[in-house]
Order: sequence, then C-alpha cells, then structure tokens
Amino acid sequence: MIDNKKASKVYDRSIEVLKEVQLKNGGCLATPKGKRYPYVYPRDHSLIILGFLSAGLYENAKKGLEFILATQTKSGNFPQRVDAEGRDASYKPVQIDGTGLVLYALHEYLSTAGDKDFVKEKFEYIKNAVKYIIKNSYDNINGDYERIKHHPKTPLIYTPNSVHEYPPTEAGLEIWANSACCSALSRAYEISRFLGKEQRSWKQEAAKVKNGILKFMWNNRKKTFVKTIRIREANSVLVDPDISKYAIADFGILKDTDEKVITTVKDIESNLWNNDLGGICRYPKYEGRNNGGWGPWFNYTLMLLRHFIRTKNLKKSDKYMSWILDYSYENLLPEHISTVEEFEEYVGDFSDAGLMREDRMIMIENTRKHPMFSKGIAYITLPLAWSHAEFIRTFNLYKKEFEVSN
Repeated sequence: MIDNKKASKVYDRSIEVLKEVQLKNGGCLATPKGKRYPYVYPRDHSLIILGFLSAGLYENAKKGLEFILATQTKSGNFPQRVDAEGRDASYKPVQIDGTGLVLYALHEYLSTAGDKDFVKEKFEYIKNAVKYIIKNSYDNINGDYERIKHHPKTPLIYTPNSVHEYPPTEAGLEIWANSACCSALSRAYEISRFLGKEQRSWKQEAAKVKNGILKFMWNNRKKTFVKTIRIREANSVLVDPDISKYAIADFGILKDTDEKVITTVKDIESNLWNNDLGGICRYPKYEGRNNGGWGPWFNYTLMLLRHFIRTKNLKKSDKYMSWILDYSYENLLPEHISTVEEFEEYVGDFSDAGLMREDRMIMIENTRKHPMFSKGIAYITLPLAWSHAEFIRTFNLYKKEFEVSN
C-alpha cells in the first residue's frame, strides 16, 4: 500500500500550488512567478481547472474559465499562450488541443458545479470554439493543401503543433489533439442539450472524428495507436511508443478495458518506464530531442496511473503512486527529473547551438542549485502546476476506487 499520510500532504500542497499560480484575474500560470513558465497556456490552464474541480474549488475553476474564455480569438481558437493580462504571447503555432481542452473543462465545470447560468452565458464562446475545431478537420482543410492529394480525406483534426511541441513529429493528424477535440465536440453537444440549445451536428462531428481515429490511427502491425500521421511537409506514420497515445482512454474515446487501449498501454509502459529512475517518459530518447534532460515526467506518469486505477489494478497503481511520492520533494512535484548526466548533455547541446533563452537559463540555474542535484538527480521546473493538478485528480480517483480514507 502507499504512504497515505505522505499522499495527503502532497495533495494539500498541490492545492496550495494551484492557488498560488492563479492570478487575481483568474489566469493560472504554468509555474509560480519567478520560475520557468510565467505564462498562461490554455492546455495547462484547462487541466489546472480540472484540478480545482476535483478538489471542490468551484469558484477558482469559474474564475479560471472566465479568464481563458475572454482570450478567445475571432477565429474561435485560443492562443498558444497568453501573458498575465490575457494578451496573446504565442511563440509557436496554434495548438488546437488547447481549444478542445477549454471546452472539456467547461463541460466538467457544468457537470461538477452545476452552474447552468454561467455556462449558458458563455454559449457563444462554445459555438465559436466548436466551429473552429470542425473547420480544421482534415476533410475541410484539404483543399488548402493541394499537394496532399495522395492521402484520403478524413474527418480527423489537423494540428501543426501539439502536446510535445516537436515540429519533426507534428504537422499532421495527431492522437492527443484528435482525442481532446473529439471529446470536446461530444461534451459541447451534451452542454447544448442540457441548455435546451441542442446542436445535433456536434454529436455527428464527434462520431466522425472517433471513427476516423479508429480507422486511420490504429496500427495493426504494432497493435497500438499511432502518435501522428504526418501529412504536410512529408508523409510518415509515427508508431513508436509515446505517452500521448493514452489520450484515447484518458479523454474517454475508448474505455480503459478496451483491448486496443490495453495493448497500447503495454507498449507505452514496456518502452517508456525509465530504467534508471523509474517513472514514465514522454517518448524514447532521441538525439536532438532533449528538453532539460531526458527522463520521467510526473504529469504523464500520473496520467497513465489512472489507467491502472480504472482497471482496478491495485498493485500497479501502488507502484506508480509510490514512485510519485518517493520522488516528490518537500511535497512538491516537478515537471520532470533526469540524471545529472542527461541534464548536462542537454545544457551542452543547447549551449553549443546558441539556444539558451532566458527561461532556459532560469531553469538551468534552479536545477543546479537544487539539493538533489548533488545526489545525481536533476529536478526540472519545480513545481509545475500541471503535475499538481494531475495529482489532485489522480489521488481522488485512487481513493474512490480503492476506498481509501484520508
């Protein structure tokens, strides 16, 4: 069994972290001020809102929704990131999964807090976001990319850049973004029906995306979902292990008991469990794809942990939860950890290439001065709000499933 007292301390500290990163205007920074990410990212922000909801902090969640909805563009999407005042501060292409996750969080707020009046007031934002997602399904945008005539039109969602933010593996039909947007379309439909403004076409669009995922994104040879079907700069199918594939179950497209989910999770776990430190890595180690030292990530380890909770695997759930608790530092959770050797590889590569931005320098300084660095472990970006939001959600699910009391 896990150390329940320790888990409760990390849970309480996680709530404090989420409150700390929330600004007076409702925006939630990815990290506390003075740390690596002093911006509001729709993806992180939406998942922080889910953390607030899981903890019963409905007013914090509502403030967060007010903030992020106000940043919606005329196109209906949300910028890749905004500053503390809600102004567009993007430095990467639009990430459509962020738009889907805002809708997902809004639905969870309605389901949990029951605030019908608030959601009804924001219905135009919902309509605009749904319109943007549908507009960016591949069968709609195919005409804009005339050179891609050899790939069949599909209802899948096109994204130039998504969860891992690594261009060589993006610019295509990606499992994380498609799962997030499919779920968002389905939940937007449920909102419309609940409000008496039923939009049947949204349900149909969600079904089309789901069918597209199951038809085009399942790889029979590997018995796993693909990460991305690249279609813009080049044609390729990325079938290698990737934690983002678990989005197919975490966003509710398929159940965790589905055989396709089970084999996908086995592929992730067998290839991405870190042999030196434990925990789940985002993807296999590639030369040139190193962001602060290759190693396990806390938010993704917690995400995969939910699979074992949902399939009632107590032994595996305890293994994952115990790892999180063992590597928490003073009840705080980082973005990820790596060996010092891996970390210094990253520093050397990026320094040689002249890629040391100010935020990277802050991260490097904070990592090197951390007490665990002298013991051989690099703690990258401590704390990360997303990690703490995932801990809140996952520990509550763990307690509910396995009937654990505080």
